[in-house]
Amino acid sequence: MTFVRDDLRPVQRRAAVLLATLAVAFAAILVRLWVLQVIQSPRWRTAAENNRLRRLPLEAPRGMVTDVRGEVILDNRPTYQLLLFPEEMADAARTAAFLTRIEIAPPEEVHARLEKARRTSHLPSVIADNLAWSQVATIAAHRAEYRELEIHPATRRSLPPGARVAHLVGQLGEVSPDQLTGNPSLHPGQLVGRSGLERAYQDVLGGTPGNLVVVVDAFGKQVSALDEEPPVAGRPLQITLDLALQEEASEAMTGQVGAVFALDPRDGAVRILLSQPSFDPDLFAGHLETAKWKELISDPLNPLHDRALQALYPPGSSIKPLYATGALRDGIRSLSDTIFCTGAVNIYGHPYRCWQKGGHGRVALEEAIEVSCDSFFYHLARDAGIDRLAAWARSFGLGTATGIELGGESTGLVPDDTWSRKARGQPWYGGETISVGIGQGPILVTPIQMAVAYAALVNGGMLVKPHLVEGRGEPPRPTGFPAEALAAVQRGMERVVAGQRGTARRLGSLPVRIAGKTGTSQVMRKQEGVHWQDLPWEQRHHALFIGYAPVGDPRLVVAVVVEHGGDAASVAAPIAGRIFMRAFGPRAEAQAVTASIAPGWQVTSPPPSLEAGPAAPSAPASVPATSATVRPTPAAAAGRPEASRSTSPPAAGGTARLRPRPTR
Repeated sequence: MTFVRDDLRPVQRRAAVLLATLAVAFAAILVRLWVLQVIQSPRWRTAAENNRLRRLPLEAPRGMVTDVRGEVILDNRPTYQLLLFPEEMADAARTAAFLTRIEIAPPEEVHARLEKARRTSHLPSVIADNLAWSQVATIAAHRAEYRELEIHPATRRSLPPGARVAHLVGQLGEVSPDQLTGNPSLHPGQLVGRSGLERAYQDVLGGTPGNLVVVVDAFGKQVSALDEEPPVAGRPLQITLDLALQEEASEAMTGQVGAVFALDPRDGAVRILLSQPSFDPDLFAGHLETAKWKELISDPLNPLHDRALQALYPPGSSIKPLYATGALRDGIRSLSDTIFCTGAVNIYGHPYRCWQKGGHGRVALEEAIEVSCDSFFYHLARDAGIDRLAAWARSFGLGTATGIELGGESTGLVPDDTWSRKARGQPWYGGETISVGIGQGPILVTPIQMAVAYAALVNGGMLVKPHLVEGRGEPPRPTGFPAEALAAVQRGMERVVAGQRGTARRLGSLPVRIAGKTGTSQVMRKQEGVHWQDLPWEQRHHALFIGYAPVGDPRLVVAVVVEHGGDAASVAAPIAGRIFMRAFGPRAEAQAVTASIAPGWQVTSPPPSLEAGPAAPSAPASVPATSATVRPTPAAAAGRPEASRSTSPPAAGGTARLRPRPTR
């Protein structure tokens, strides 16, 4: 007998519950699918593509730099870099150990680079440059083990002239986080200009990076290219520098510490920009190791310091032509005014000696420039006063940056009574004016400023703006000095070289007509009877020579500063002579000609650290860590006489403060 259930409601209820449960489950699945495929679609699409695609940055080759004659100063060379994909790095310690083993960098440096890369999320980061072939081969052989590593072809800067143009070209550095935020076209690890031409013309030389999207397999090996956005190379740049003159200046300055700066006085085009000692520019071609950076910045001779634009020096007697021009314009002196130099004068009750023991006899303005008579300029400074001296110096551009496009210039210091009251909290004393009258005391200048000032002396009184790229200069502005005064001072500077008593008369036998002025700026007081060559290197005075050629048609002004060079006539002037010979002389070697016209000249003994060459030297133990040869001491910056200078108490009238040492 068959049993038939009459009431189906329990079954129906269970079926309804089951169907409802299934409906809810399917609804939940549908909602989840909608969230994943619609709401979170971009996130998961990117994640999925990253499992099989890699976006590789394509660096833009930076623009080539050539000199005024088309000679290559800065170019590119092929190299390999190592990329890290942080999202694929499973074990950072294991990766770091591998990179340390193949000598990518020291262990602490490797860990720092990996940690920095991990902070960039999924973006690839450059963690090593200039890979050796052995490193490339080792990484390629372990590709399956280290999928996060990728070898990538790239280019790096090549400087055929090497350290000779290091300060001019400047440095590249890794892009900073702030730059990444402000410029979306940059990518982590990209190198951008940090100083010199590389920074000043980053918009020209830098170019625009590209991207390459490639398909990779499970082992990280590239299978094919999916998409490519080619980089846009940087544009070439021709500058006004003359590489032949730059190299001649570098050779002439071998073993020395100092700077050479040269320009065309007609328009301000820069021909030479040299700072010694220099550094190896290859250190900055890629990612600089921390240890190398610390070594550079701890060097007491500071090879990274651009002495041509940033180092401050007392001008010594090289400032005398500027004061002479101002004195003629303002009627403080005339061409017929003379003094009788006995070797010492008494001003404000204190004796001031001329550098020439026994004196120069009766001299007028032109003779005073020729023989660099301190006595003449002691009297001139007393009659003019500090505010007038300062006004003359500022008219020639001293005390302000010249405006060259490289930036980072020092402004120097031109003291006056207003400055003294503000910086030192005391009035200016008349005795200090005597020091400033021969380029000593708190007055400080840069080599580029002196080159610009002398350009105005010889180009008709026009102040030019030095520049490295045609079209980046500005129209010269008048200084307000009359042609008669400029002509008289030029005659005096011609006599410095051509005159029988000129302080640089040894240059007079060169086939190129040169004019200029020597200068010696004291570092510390020298004992009487002690020759400068017998002093330790760090106690010798700085040697300066600022000259121009050819006489009658000046086309080049050269400023030479040799720190602790001792005597300007036998150290700084011959360097300028070699440069002028290379620029305007016969095709014979300038060095041979200079040696033949000056038998017995010798370069001052360099510090031991420079004997091996100019690149990245280290200082002798006797050189202080902070030297006034590079930057003014706090006392000098504040205008106080340095302990190394001769000082005397004020006279009864309270006017004498600083007694200058004789200079020439």
